[in-house]
Amino acid sequence: MTSKVWAIRAPEVDRSSSAASSQELSKYLNRDYVEVREAILEYLKHDLFKPRYDLSFYEFRDLTQERLKHLAKGNFISCFDHINDPGRFFAGMEALTYVDYSITIKCGVHYTLAGGAIALLGTRKHHNKYLPLMDSGELPGCFAMTELGHGSNVMGIETTAVYDHARNSFVLNTGSDLASKVWIGGASQYGRLCTVFAQLTVGGDYKGVHVFVMRIRDDEGNLCKGVRIEEMGHKMGMNGVDNGRIWFDNVVLDKDSLLDRYASIDEQGMYHSPIKSIPARFGAMVGALSTGRVCIAQSAVDACKLGLTIACRYSSDRPQFGKRKIGSYLTHKRRLAPGVAQTYALHLMMLQLKGLVNDRHDPKKIHNLSSGLKAAATWTRVDVLQKCRECCGGMGLLSENQIGGMIVDMNVDVTFEGDNTVLMQQVVKGILAKGIKKPDPIQVRNYSIEELLEALKYREDLLKYKLVQLGDLDANQDTCVDLGWAYADYLTAENFFKEVQRAPPALRDTLQELAVLFALEKMERNAVFYVCDGVIDADGLENLRRRVNDQCNVVSGADGERLNILCEGFGIPEHLITAPIAKGWREFHTSPEIGARM
Repeated sequence: MTSKVWAIRAPEVDRSSSAASSQELSKYLNRDYVEVREAILEYLKHDLFKPRYDLSFYEFRDLTQERLKHLAKGNFISCFDHINDPGRFFAGMEALTYVDYSITIKCGVHYTLAGGAIALLGTRKHHNKYLPLMDSGELPGCFAMTELGHGSNVMGIETTAVYDHARNSFVLNTGSDLASKVWIGGASQYGRLCTVFAQLTVGGDYKGVHVFVMRIRDDEGNLCKGVRIEEMGHKMGMNGVDNGRIWFDNVVLDKDSLLDRYASIDEQGMYHSPIKSIPARFGAMVGALSTGRVCIAQSAVDACKLGLTIACRYSSDRPQFGKRKIGSYLTHKRRLAPGVAQTYALHLMMLQLKGLVNDRHDPKKIHNLSSGLKAAATWTRVDVLQKCRECCGGMGLLSENQIGGMIVDMNVDVTFEGDNTVLMQQVVKGILAKGIKKPDPIQVRNYSIEELLEALKYREDLLKYKLVQLGDLDANQDTCVDLGWAYADYLTAENFFKEVQRAPPALRDTLQELAVLFALEKMERNAVFYVCDGVIDADGLENLRRRVNDQCNVVSGADGERLNILCEGFGIPEHLITAPIAKGWREFHTSPEIGARM
């Protein structure tokens, strides 16, 4: 049965202590593609998108597939937007995290990965043949990159595609079980179209990894000749996605199956590419697919918004030890207020990243930034949702209260579309340069905005210098990850303070309070670095602790009620905040229906 959606208003909060209204904040945060966002959020009121906790493994998959079909009918998301208007594509995808991560990833595989590969790596013949059928939901797609033996090392995959000029076709093969495609979303049951990464050989010459588009099932759902698929099995979460494992046995593909934006084969069987270097060509291909990392990072930020909204409402309404609300305790504010600041900071940084993608900015910059932010956002989500769960006590375990489901469903985001640890090392390779000078020593005394930004930048610059001096990145991978974090932290903080200056005057004080807390918390999190390198001393460390405490109190308000205003600023509509504890915990526990909702 469907979970009851509580028709109880959210806890009342004192708004007098905040200069910024939640409506003004929401308008500022959600300022792009407003009509698209409002339309899809309204569309998600349909009963099909209400939470279900009583379904079997296969029933949940069927529901997720039906949700995908229904979304396709709404025409909010189009594979063509990868080419025509990436910003509109992002806006259409973002609301789905509030429903369920399985439908988010189901749409991500179909529209972002499979559809995006065809849109961005293919040419007009591919667009015309496949994308309209994908947009309508008639041709469910999947994306076969990862292999059993090769996850992050995509250049080392073992699936082969050999061009046979006599037959004007490619022959696709899985050389061994290690070359089987694994964790392929949509492959196990519903997928009919697949974009496949394989090592291409033409006329005996190795050409590197290329991408092909092919049918894996016919229109009746039967497997195509030479294709074998097995079920991956039950997962810790996200079981609405039908992950499968694929083998290819002498599968014959016509010449047009090669997605040929970066490479083609002419009528004489000769290979052509404007990019002569195999590594550079591979980099251009995967760089064009940064959209997936952008969507995953944004989903992580949106999950933080929902988790914090639920936890902050509960905390400001739940008394303990008399009438005192648990949200008034410093330890509660310490867990929730930094998460709100981080979520605002990352949301605003994601706006900048999506703007770069929409403006067709430098692909290398987009790759670096999307890699760093994907890692930072998803690791932040892990931390924020866990704290939200703990701040709700046992109620955080209840599926209906949404937080626990997000924790297990979204755990995959730290490793798919690039393992975070590997992504941070990729970021470092992109930002290191020869001739980096050691930054002049600094000391932080007053924790002014200027000093906070200087401290975050100093950490990035000093870690860069140390890595260049050390030389061997392989032997210093831990420092590489630290530098990746430092890069993301500084850019995000710098952007946040710039947003404070650009914001309407009524919002500036509130946003600045959050930006200061974001920067202070980043310094405290890396206190060992700052003490060891003389930026702060023992007294300064104690001062930093007090500053963070004070700023958490400022941001939270006396009982934590200001956090509710800040969370309302995220703009999540009430019909998607279905957690009973976000609506009224007393009513939930005194309802005659409790215990009978499953």
